[in-house]
Amino acid sequence: MKRSFLFLVLALPLLAAQPSAAPAPASAGPVAELPVQTFFQAPTITSLTFSPNGKYIACLVPYEHRMNLAVIDLEKHTKNLITNFKDRQATAPFWANNDRILFRVDDDGMESFSLYGVNRDGSNPGILSSGYSKFGTMDEANARFNRVLRRLPNDPKNILVLANLTYRDRPDVALMNLKTGEMTKLVEAPGNTGGYVLDHDNRVRICAVQDHGVTKVLHRSGGPKSDWEVLTTHDKKAPGWMPVAFAENNDTLLVAGRFGGDRAVIRRYDLKTRQLGEIVCQDDIYDTTTEASDYNPYPLSDAIFDPVKRQTVGFAYRTEKAKVVWFDEEFARLQKQIDASLPDTANFLLTASPDGSKLLIIAQSDRDPGVYYLFDREKKKIEELAVRIPGIDPDKMAPMKPITFTSRDGLTIHGYLTLPVGRPAKNLPLIMHPHGGPYGIRDDWVFNAEVQYYANRGYAVIQVDYRGSGGYGRKFEKTGYHKWGLEMQNDLTDAVKWVIAQGIADPERVVISGASYGGYATMAGLTFTPELYCAGINYVGVTNLSTQWGKYKGTDDQLSQVHELFGDMDKAADRKRAYDTSPCNFADRIRVPVLMAYGKNDPRVNIDQGYDMESALKKAGKTYEMVIEGDEGHGFRKEEKRIAFFTKVDEFLNRYVGTKAKVKVGPTEVIDMPAKAGGK
Repeated sequence: MKRSFLFLVLALPLLAAQPSAAPAPASAGPVAELPVQTFFQAPTITSLTFSPNGKYIACLVPYEHRMNLAVIDLEKHTKNLITNFKDRQATAPFWANNDRILFRVDDDGMESFSLYGVNRDGSNPGILSSGYSKFGTMDEANARFNRVLRRLPNDPKNILVLANLTYRDRPDVALMNLKTGEMTKLVEAPGNTGGYVLDHDNRVRICAVQDHGVTKVLHRSGGPKSDWEVLTTHDKKAPGWMPVAFAENNDTLLVAGRFGGDRAVIRRYDLKTRQLGEIVCQDDIYDTTTEASDYNPYPLSDAIFDPVKRQTVGFAYRTEKAKVVWFDEEFARLQKQIDASLPDTANFLLTASPDGSKLLIIAQSDRDPGVYYLFDREKKKIEELAVRIPGIDPDKMAPMKPITFTSRDGLTIHGYLTLPVGRPAKNLPLIMHPHGGPYGIRDDWVFNAEVQYYANRGYAVIQVDYRGSGGYGRKFEKTGYHKWGLEMQNDLTDAVKWVIAQGIADPERVVISGASYGGYATMAGLTFTPELYCAGINYVGVTNLSTQWGKYKGTDDQLSQVHELFGDMDKAADRKRAYDTSPCNFADRIRVPVLMAYGKNDPRVNIDQGYDMESALKKAGKTYEMVIEGDEGHGFRKEEKRIAFFTKVDEFLNRYVGTKAKVKVGPTEVIDMPAKAGGK
């Protein structure tokens, strides 16, 4: 059924100033348990972005429990609500020009995003691109929209976008009319590509294409009819370099590669001489760019561009904490000034007004979800603009400590340990909290609502960048290929035993809880090391590897990637390994209660993964609870559904970990559950 949408302009107060907290003082005792909604409520403001003239900021704010579009007038000091969605949520606001804002809208977790447009005063609303392809109808071409690429300063009627106009599985560069949504192809995709790099004059210059495991980096002059030329070619087994962004001019690229080493670094590349230049960003332990895998044609670009100087002035990457390498001395000095003004947080430049006079800064930490500041470069004045989540008091949150330990086979494993405030670091209940992904993803030193929620309940929390995680070099990532439920799981087991050996964790009160791959790791932990855990929480996790990868459809290159990372279900050895490491096949081994949650519309982990596990648990007579949301996908995005789920988590932990109770775990077996969490 087609749902209507309304737009309105409603005056809202600008958020009251709240000073950023100093480091938490030594606590005399545990902090009080906070309501679940304190941690899982929607932020009061997010996704701030300047208008081209720098007079306005578009942002997202909650309205009726849904994120909606608002506009801040910096001259009048007002904030007006522009949309009033009650059933869907706005995401990713983008100024097409000084008057018109584009944004995307998801539909019940299916990740099929529609593109909307509206004027900053709320007038002239419309849908520019549907999120669904109606095959064989006139709507199909409109649904081929991929994503917004760049604003055109000299063309207020159109915008550059990526759209699958020539092929269904590779994007062309096109002009989109801001009024009608009509798209006109400008540059046809030269092969199987994921995107393009534009120069500082908005010309499409660089592209990487993949063909049967071989990647080619292509270059063109940028003229309307210019041809593509090959800059470099490399095989997936011997990765070369990939484009990231243009540097100080249109003749110099920043490129990411390993260049004979194991860690990814950033170098210059001269397009005139076709020669690699100096290394501008590197680290002995960490990759300086995030790659989803060896197959990702574009590393996550964290290049920082200054619109006034028309050049890349810095590059951000992640070590134990986020780090910025400045290429520009003026910005390096500016960073020092900002850090001196905000000494208790990590401070990052989010974006600049196109004239460079104003900067948006976020100040955040492991205990602070963030405060937005507006910095006036001419007045050299910094003022608080908005607090992301005013209900969070950083003084009551728990510090996140970077840790390392050695796995049973000698690998150095990195992670984070968070200990509850005001409790002795001894004999604590423990949450093992594996991240999703798994490949190319890692945990970070940031405010994490789940981690802080668990710590507030008295748990220590261990997060582990197990083998296969990104950011620690190619060899480390490749050691995780084909290792679901095997060495990857061993790393989690070793981490739990490491915390126990430190005397921090009570071995009788260890819970495993994770989402997506972390949900798989939860079920694998309960299945393959049942003696280690007293309960488990599986949030949208894979449970049947045979069906997850055996039913995968995609291009030859995409299938090759699946085979490399996970296995080829046409091969007997891979089929056997998938069966042997699928928790749904061994539910009889599980000894403890498990809570599971899935969204029916999940496009990444099909709901059948939850049903398969539920059926196996029921057949084996195990204790479990199941939450299924019909209008959610890969994680619950609606505020009330998210809060309801973690309220269920609260009840589950209190029932099975927080009280001493008899729990049925099999057809005839009964065990004693451990004492109340946190020593209460």
